[in-house]
Order: sequence, then C-alpha cells, then structure tokens
Amino acid sequence: MEETEEKEIKDPVIKKLIKKRVISKDEKVLYSTTQKRWYKLLWPGWVIVTDVQVIFYTTTWFGYHLDTYGYDFFHNISVRRGFFSSKLSFITRLGVANMRGLPHDAASEAMQAIGKGMRARVPVQKEPLRREELVV
Repeated sequence: MEETEEKEIKDPVIKKLIKKRVISKDEKVLYSTTQKRWYKLLWPGWVIVTDVQVIFYTTTWFGYHLDTYGYDFFHNISVRRGFFSSKLSFITRLGVANMRGLPHDAASEAMQAIGKGMRARVPVQKEPLRREELVV
C-alpha cells in the first residue's frame, strides 16, 4: 500500500504563486528569502529560487509585481555584500535584474541555489562534447 506524502507548504507567497500557476506543482522550491524590513518598510520583496526559474516578487499598492527568469536567460550572476545587507543581480537577455536589501548571506545562498538548479537541469554527459584523436 503506497502513501504519497506531500510537503505542506507554509509560506503564503509560495502558496499564492502555486495557486496562480506561476510555480508548477512539480517544481521544487530550492530557496526563498525576503528583503530586510528597513529596506522596504511596507512590503518587502521576495526572491524565490526553484529548480526551473528564479522569481522576484514584490507587493504593490494595487496588486503585485512579478519577474520570472528561466535559467536559459542568464548571462552573468553577481553578489555584492555590504556591511548590513547584500544585493543579488544578474544580467539576462532582457536586461539587468536586481534585488537589494537582502539579509547579509542571503544573496550568496540564493546564488548557490541557482547553481544547484542549473546543474539539475543540465544532464551529466558521459562523453565529452569534443573528442580529439591524434593520427600519426
């Protein structure tokens, strides 16, 4: 007799994004964090890293602002750490995406989760892409 146990998602923002079908039910959330309260006083922004995409979610007066980036859009990812906070930014095909005011180690942890997500999507090849043989 098989019993399937699903993890109960406690985060209300992730629940909302699953309900709105931004995050599919088979996606794994690898990491999520919010901005520090002093940076955004009313509504802090969220960085959510899944195994398929990176989501920047910010609440606004009349709804929310949502940016999603698949891993095939990234060109460069950088982390800047200050005294009290950190900044995650990456260059995509569409431009530059930034999230400032994250907790001190959150940007580097998000970058590690993005690396895990990229490695999970790229299959490990048994043979090298290029093979050279020397014939004399």
